Amino acid sequence: MDQYAAKKLCDLIAKCEYFSLCLDESTDQADLSQLLIFVRTIQEDFTFNEELLSLVSLHGTTKGTDIFEAVQKSVMNYGRFDKCSCIVTDGAKAMTGTGSGFRGLLKQNNITCPTIHCIIHQEALCGKFLCQANPLKAIDLCHRKFRDFLSEMDAAYGGFALSF
Repeated sequence: MDQYAAKKLCDLIAKCEYFSLCLDESTDQADLSQLLIFVRTIQEDFTFNEELLSLVSLHGTTKGTDIFEAVQKSVMNYGRFDKCSCIVTDGAKAMTGTGSGFRGLLKQNNITCPTIHCIIHQEALCGKFLCQANPLKAIDLCHRKFRDFLSEMDAAYGGFALSF
């Protein structure tokens, strides 16, 4: 990222009321793990911006500690976690683990913003079951998983109306 783009992003984050992060880890063509960190800023007038905060190559392992260190370093380059309202992850064990996973390391470091599982990844996981041999059984399983996910969100954040 050039200096002008980095300064612009730094100014956006400094002036925003809140920001959220979206994390996705995948593997490139050279079989190297890449962590994409997107940031969405919300300004005082409710305008928002979405930018790529950082692209971090994860050499070696992709454990929760590796992801946490990469996210922490990226956020600290542009400010702190004080204004972070939410972090969205892909639901991998390294992200969601409450001990040595990313979520657990956030808590251990007193970073209290909620982490949620991206709904698109939830939908993709449910869609995988539709390709099974028994489509009716798969649809029921999908339905139960999605219903359980919504129940978890209601328990954590309240306000969802479930009509299953």
